[in-house]
Order: sequence, then C-alpha cells, then structure tokens
Amino acid sequence: MDRRNFFGGALAGTLLGASQAAAQAPSGDVVIERAASGTPHQGKVLALITPHLDDGPFFACGTVAKLLREGYTGYFIRTSNDEKDSYNLSLGETVAANERDGAEFLKTTGLKQMFDLGYRNHRMDDVARTEIRARLIFLFRLLKVDTVFSYDPWGHYEENPDHYITAQAVEAACWMSGGHLDMPEHFAAGLKPQSVSEKYYFARGPQLVNRVVDIGPVFDAKLASLRSCRTMVTHMIRGLNASLADQKLRVPALSGDESAAVHEYARVALESRDRTNGRKYGLDYAEPFHYIGPDQSLAEYVSRNAVPL
Repeated sequence: MDRRNFFGGALAGTLLGASQAAAQAPSGDVVIERAASGTPHQGKVLALITPHLDDGPFFACGTVAKLLREGYTGYFIRTSNDEKDSYNLSLGETVAANERDGAEFLKTTGLKQMFDLGYRNHRMDDVARTEIRARLIFLFRLLKVDTVFSYDPWGHYEENPDHYITAQAVEAACWMSGGHLDMPEHFAAGLKPQSVSEKYYFARGPQLVNRVVDIGPVFDAKLASLRSCRTMVTHMIRGLNASLADQKLRVPALSGDESAAVHEYARVALESRDRTNGRKYGLDYAEPFHYIGPDQSLAEYVSRNAVPL
C-alpha cells in the first residue's frame, strides 16, 4: 500500500461519508503530554528523521512545533531523494520540486537545517543499513541530538521499504552514537559520544502507543508544515481526483484553484486524523507515539550516593 493511496483512501472515505478510524485505541498506561510554559527545553536538540518530506507533517510536526516553542533547536534529516513523489513530473523534476518544497518546509516549521542523505526513493532496501547508521551517528554527534522523531522500527504491516529501513537505522544509531568505541575516528575531528535519550516513534499501522501529545495549541503550525509540501500534496489531490472521476464524482473544493485545493486537502486530511486521535483522550487534536525516554534505572541510586568532585 503506497502512502499516497493510504491518505487518499482515508480522505476519500471522509469526503464520501465513510467512517475512518486513524489511530490505536487506548490501552495500558498512556501519558498525555501537554504544552509547558516557558522554555524548559532550552539547550536541547531534536532531529526529525524521515525518508520523505511529508512524513513529519502527517505524523509528528505538531509535537515538533510544541517542543520548538518550548526551547528545543530542531533539525530535519531526510534519507531519500523523494524522486517518486509527484503526479506528472520526471524523476529529476520531482527531486528538484521537492527540494524547493523542503526549503519552504524549513522556513515554515522553524527547523534550523535540513540534511539530505539522498538515497533513491523506494530503493532504500538496496542500501547497507550500516552505511545509513554510520551517517546518522555522525550527525547525532555533530548536532548533539537529544531527541529523535522517526518511524517506529517495530511498526507492523509497513509496506514502504524506505520507512522501515530508515527506522531501523535510526534506532541502532541512537544507541551506538553514545559509545566511545563506535566510529572513534569522529573523536579525532573533535566530536564526542552523544547518547540520544528520547525517541518519539510513529507508525502507519498498529502500534503500542504509550504517549499522546496534545497538539491543539499548535495545530495551525502543523497544517502549515503539510501545506509547504506542495508537490506531494498536489500528487495526493490529483490521485484522489482521478479516483473520484472513475466513480463519476467530483469535489469542487479540490478541483479548482491549486493553492486553494492544497489548503483544503491538508485541512481535511489532518483534521480527520488528529481530531480522531484527540477525541479518544479528551483532546481537540493529538498525535500518538511509542515513546522511549531516558534510562532512569540508576537515578535513585545516584541521587542518594553522588557527591561533588
């Protein structure tokens, strides 16, 4: 299932009156993360790491916007070149169009810099994961990353190889970047081990959700992040319109002015998903994650026994 069809199908169901469930039912202990006052995360660094430009806007850019407001500095690492994601452009034109949209995405979100690894779209299972992992370890150490957002490496029923290859490389790199014997040549260049202590993992399919983030206060910022992915959203709209035409149907708001259609599609797609997620937890809009936080196993021992140097 291509992610274009996934979101197009969900939106078509909404527009045609079908019921569409978009997230997991609550189970076990779920932490609700809400907006914090001030900038309690000042000095911390996050990295949004996805194969495609629009992955973050669909799944995580509400939470990213929240954390940036609370003091984080953020970076975007894109692992693929997005060459397959336009409606009727050539591969080269598609790469260029999505690069332009990537620059707009940075301006819109407030992320500081974008790093493109440039692997071929839908071909990342051709690439050695050790290579991707090594490049991510370097970036984690260079940028001093504390927190990552990426696809869940244990997400079920994921059909896109770019998603699960990226996710697996991210998970391993988070662990290995803190080791002093992994890639020791980095230290000759002045880098230091950097443990990534927090992971927010998202998934398209079933997932063990243990954290839900209230994105109501930043929902407009999330909308803007998706609308900046103009080439990709236009691809989704035209694909949906073609599907509807086969059924002798048309949605006027999506078949007129292109800019207006992009705004409308992004609004309906995100409101449908994020409102459904939020309603389960008494929130207006929410993003669900499998969250892995810092290891606190020795925290009590250290607090009792640590002394000044």
